Amino acid sequence: MGLLPYLNTHALDEDYALAAERRTASPEGTGSARRRRFGRRSAVVLAVFALLAMTAAVQTSRASDSEESGRRALIEQVKVRRATVAEQRTAIEALVQENRRLENDLLRSTGAARAVLDQRDLLRLRSGTSVATGPGVEVVVDDALAAEDDRNKVLDSDLQKLVNGLWRAGAEAISINGERLTVLSAIRHAGSAITVNYTSLSRPYRILAIGDPATLPRRFAATTSGQAWLDLQGEVGLLFSMRTRDFLRLPAADLPTLRHVVRSDPAASKEEGDS
Repeated sequence: MGLLPYLNTHALDEDYALAAERRTASPEGTGSARRRRFGRRSAVVLAVFALLAMTAAVQTSRASDSEESGRRALIEQVKVRRATVAEQRTAIEALVQENRRLENDLLRSTGAARAVLDQRDLLRLRSGTSVATGPGVEVVVDDALAAEDDRNKVLDSDLQKLVNGLWRAGAEAISINGERLTVLSAIRHAGSAITVNYTSLSRPYRILAIGDPATLPRRFAATTSGQAWLDLQGEVGLLFSMRTRDFLRLPAADLPTLRHVVRSDPAASKEEGDS
């Protein structure tokens, strides 16, 4: 092949091939650079995000530790305050007891004062405001077996009869399920339960009566209330038992609240009489 035909045949092909190679190589290089720039930005963003997450986790941990420390400190303060209150209550009770002892020692130094104290103790016993100890009887009453209606159950009126019979038999102090009876005590139904001193009782009902154990059972059986209970036991099947006890301890009732107090003024009464 001659020179001219060769040039005519290959000149344009090689130029086109070189241009095609440049055109092909240029986009590939640009894409690689773009990918490299995108990869670097992603790495920076991920690094910043990881740093923020670690910072938040550290702050959360510190806040949690701080709250836990504060809670423990409050718990310790509550425990200390409770212990202090308990100690102060114990000290107050000891001082009250010591004051009473000193008063009694002072009052018992004379015969007249001893008589006053004996009268006070008797009034406390009868009013139910002091602890009562001594021999007596224990009475336990309950509903009839398989009781279906009120006729076979212990009612508030039944307990009233029982207590009145014990008083008439010579009881000096009475309690029902740990509730001390006083002149202000009421035995009554409230809802589905029997209440004494506004406290609901649960069956069986345990009545403690301090008195002469040699005479209380016999004298109780001779009263109208005692006979009524014997009839209830025989007719409707109410459970009833009475046992003598050598020692009983009855709790004191709460001190009553005086609602009305009237103080007479001799001078005013004289003026009213003169007028």
